[in-house]
Amino acid sequence: MADQIGVVQLDDTGFDALLRHSRVRPPVSGATSSHQSGAQTPSEQQSLHSVRNASTEPETSKRPFQTPLPDTSTSGRRFHPDASVVLVGIRASGKRSLGLIAATALGWRFVTEDYYFQTVNGLSRQDYLKVYGSEQFHRQDIETSKRMLEENKYQCVIDCGLGSLTSGLQDYLKRYSQTNPVVFVVRDMARIKQLLNLDVRAAKLLESGNSTHRKCSNYEFYNQEDDSSNELADSDSTDRASPTYSFKLRKAQADFSSFVRFITGKHTADSMFLSPFSLERPVESRAFTHTLFVTLSDFLQDRVDFGVLEAAGDVLEIYVDQFQSCTVSAMARMVAVVRRVLGVPILLSASRKLSEAALTDNYMTILLQGLRLGVQYMSLDLDLEDAQIRQLKAVQGHTKLVGTYLHPNVDGQGWKNPVLVDMYKRAVYLKLELIRLLNVPMSRQENDSAIWFKERLKGLKGPQLPCIAYNTGPLGRTSQMMNSILTSVTHPSITGVQFDMEHTLRPLLSSESIISGLSGSYIFDPLHFYIVGANVSGSLSPAMHNAAYQLVGLKHKYSTRNITTWEDIEELAKDDAMGGLSIVQPYKVKLVGRTHALSGHAKAIGALNTLLPLRETTAGASSALEAQALSRNHAGRIIGWFGDNTDFIGILNCVKRSLSPRNAIQPRTTSLVIGAGGMARAAVYAMLQIGCKHVFVYNRTTANTLALARHFNELVRAEGNSSALKPQQDYVRVIERTTDAWPTDFALPTIVVSCVTHELLDGNPGADFEMPESWLQSPSGGVVVEMAYMTKETPLIKQIKQYREATRRPWVLVDGIEALIEQAVGQFESMTGRKAPKGCMVDAARACLRNNSTYYVDGEQFFT
Repeated sequence: MADQIGVVQLDDTGFDALLRHSRVRPPVSGATSSHQSGAQTPSEQQSLHSVRNASTEPETSKRPFQTPLPDTSTSGRRFHPDASVVLVGIRASGKRSLGLIAATALGWRFVTEDYYFQTVNGLSRQDYLKVYGSEQFHRQDIETSKRMLEENKYQCVIDCGLGSLTSGLQDYLKRYSQTNPVVFVVRDMARIKQLLNLDVRAAKLLESGNSTHRKCSNYEFYNQEDDSSNELADSDSTDRASPTYSFKLRKAQADFSSFVRFITGKHTADSMFLSPFSLERPVESRAFTHTLFVTLSDFLQDRVDFGVLEAAGDVLEIYVDQFQSCTVSAMARMVAVVRRVLGVPILLSASRKLSEAALTDNYMTILLQGLRLGVQYMSLDLDLEDAQIRQLKAVQGHTKLVGTYLHPNVDGQGWKNPVLVDMYKRAVYLKLELIRLLNVPMSRQENDSAIWFKERLKGLKGPQLPCIAYNTGPLGRTSQMMNSILTSVTHPSITGVQFDMEHTLRPLLSSESIISGLSGSYIFDPLHFYIVGANVSGSLSPAMHNAAYQLVGLKHKYSTRNITTWEDIEELAKDDAMGGLSIVQPYKVKLVGRTHALSGHAKAIGALNTLLPLRETTAGASSALEAQALSRNHAGRIIGWFGDNTDFIGILNCVKRSLSPRNAIQPRTTSLVIGAGGMARAAVYAMLQIGCKHVFVYNRTTANTLALARHFNELVRAEGNSSALKPQQDYVRVIERTTDAWPTDFALPTIVVSCVTHELLDGNPGADFEMPESWLQSPSGGVVVEMAYMTKETPLIKQIKQYREATRRPWVLVDGIEALIEQAVGQFESMTGRKAPKGCMVDAARACLRNNSTYYVDGEQFFT
């Protein structure tokens, strides 16, 4: 596709040039430049670049490019999976930076209007205007933009420039949005005014373009400011040539990557690799999940500290309890903040008052705006007319619709009132994804009736819906605790006022109090978890897991246990209250054959770091894995093991957030993994997962390295039979000696992951490793992840620091503590089925390190 009009394949230099061309005009004095800005300089007129195959998600890189593709207009905004994404918005809204992020996340080409215009017409937009005048320029500008959109309808992210403000292109974009996502990017106007140095009149004129863009788009994204880009202009860390430079838009990258994957339908994990114990499974399919309830008015009045709400709910419910002129824009800001700070799915709901006859238009406006914002769940009032619900379903996209009915219970029938079954049947008829039935109780006995009601629904013939059913208010707290799907909860830090007739909707219980109640009622059993291996006495895992248990309300305990044989594990399994095991050296590969089942990831890696017990049912049988996952936090006789691997998650997350834009994954990207054990296998797998197609492995024992490479190449070939991968190509190669020159046919590595242990085994330090300097010559630097964390500074970290200081090459260092925390988060979630409080676990690990004493071996500092 490199010969298409306006498409240039990137090499390393070209990618760096894109970042240079994406800079804004010099802002007002004292303002900080930001790569988020969409302000255009003359050099930006030449910025059309391709990041095709720069996927960070393996499933997109495997999909063959299909051409030609038919125009398909589908109902419900579920477009063709390869339908191009178009970005529109006023100047300095950040379309270019977000477009680059989206193209990288999807593995698609990035097309900018400015460069396309120059490619087609032979002149830049500014020069064409000077030569031919405004009238001819506007005609040609519209026609060129239409051609750009038409010729790039698939597998592209398109930055649509100022032409989107013209009426001719506006009408075309409205039609285009019937088959493609058209995203309106909006940004804080005060920030745009600062970046462009605008006076009040010019700012208002520019801002008027927002309403125009909202009309021609079908999605909306609020470009939240990324505080990682707010360093002082003269700070060393703002210079990309500085060793301290890293990706300054990493938060925006996470937000927008997730958003575009959701609206294009690429947000679901590959079912072949998805573990039944994973929290990536739909929230409604898990046990005892909670929805944290926050009102829009509380947000607007700064009564919500999102920083303390981590793990306070599995979903965040934004409840729109007012409608004003600013409500639509306030919703966009609140959604952006929740995505940035909490990173959990969002459920949007609105006050029933807004659905009264006179205010139905306001209510519908709020719900339609929620769908534009791409929230994962949306509650709709089951009292709405069929036509109104069909209107919402016609544009729901990938949002799941939750039919909600609050039963006032004025006649005292409670759950026996036929209207509740009728509402359930209505939700089934309307083909909604979930139903939420809430009853205002008159006595505590109605909590038993709620259980009876849910059992009654199971006996109904026909399709079944996941049903949220409980009593509201103080009398309903028992049913709230016992409800298994998305119970509405609060948090001690949320102190918003009650609101008249709807006070019953504001929850009284927190997630922590419900989990504590389940534990106190012996519905959840206190379990004992262990980290096991040859030498685990100094592990940080107990501190992290025990702190997390306490925060979320679980009564579990996590300890260390040194083992020497498999029989040691079998001895632990005799305890019915054993909850699970973290596995470290040297058992990650050895224990694979001892499991009854493996997650897709562990099977692909050929190593595990997590063992979850499979328990016998009361009938003496073994239930399906899905049922086992729903029974986590329950004791019982252990009859087998499920093996999982979260090591690769820790490595993958550390690499992705530490790669600077110039080192984003491309077809030429090369990585180097040091080691050949279980952790090295996880590292190789992580590299393949982020789309790196050239992975080199070095280890002192060549035979082990060759076995590792053979394992993954066979895996790639097996997948290549049904994908766009090239089965004949070796993705993983071996370097046998550090004295060897780097292979001339491959780019120098920009990702290095060292998996050589520095833990003390039998009282002796582990192996040392330093990089040959010739392997460190990447002009754009890269990222080095040092997995060893028992030393304060490994030889490799010391070497990279010295090399960085001497050469000023921008190598980013990631210590093993970061990867350890990331994998521990994944382990906690697999073992407990609860959202991990990562911040709490980070604090616990850091505190443990501060409190530990250290000692020296041959001049090297170790933790106890």
